[in-house]
Amino acid sequence: MRSHSTNFLQAVVLISGIIYLVIGVVFYLSPLPVLSFFAENVSENWLDLVLDNELVAPLYFISRGFSALLVTSGLAMIMPLFDPLKYRGMIYANGLFFSLFASIMFVKNGILFTFFNDSPSAAESGALSLSEGREGHTIIILMGIVFSALFILNLVALLMTRKQFNEGIE
Repeated sequence: MRSHSTNFLQAVVLISGIIYLVIGVVFYLSPLPVLSFFAENVSENWLDLVLDNELVAPLYFISRGFSALLVTSGLAMIMPLFDPLKYRGMIYANGLFFSLFASIMFVKNGILFTFFNDSPSAAESGALSLSEGREGHTIIILMGIVFSALFILNLVALLMTRKQFNEGIE
């Protein structure tokens, strides 16, 4: 019989896997509907940009390729459900480190970009102020929140089961 902390770890792993799968599948199939849901202004000639533009086309297809990696990471998060002691390294890699690096990138470019911006008046006083003229991208802010929450959940779950891991029990 598994302990409550191991059950919590398994729930966190399952939640992480499902979120990775959902984000990966949605962005793999077509990222435009997701992005247009959060965007106010979507260009009507976006398909021309994807096909012709030397910056947009690689970004579009690379993001779809990385979403395939996110799908496989989500699928791989099923294995720790059956033997959390044996696949603890996978939880560290996919659940903790990946979500940490993703959350750093999204928080830095989303939340901090939106709320803390050096405006001309703030630059003169030397203080950070709330952004007056620049707005952030809602999807990047949302992804920053999601991946930060996943990082915290995985960290808490791994710390809760640390003693059991050292003893070699589930």
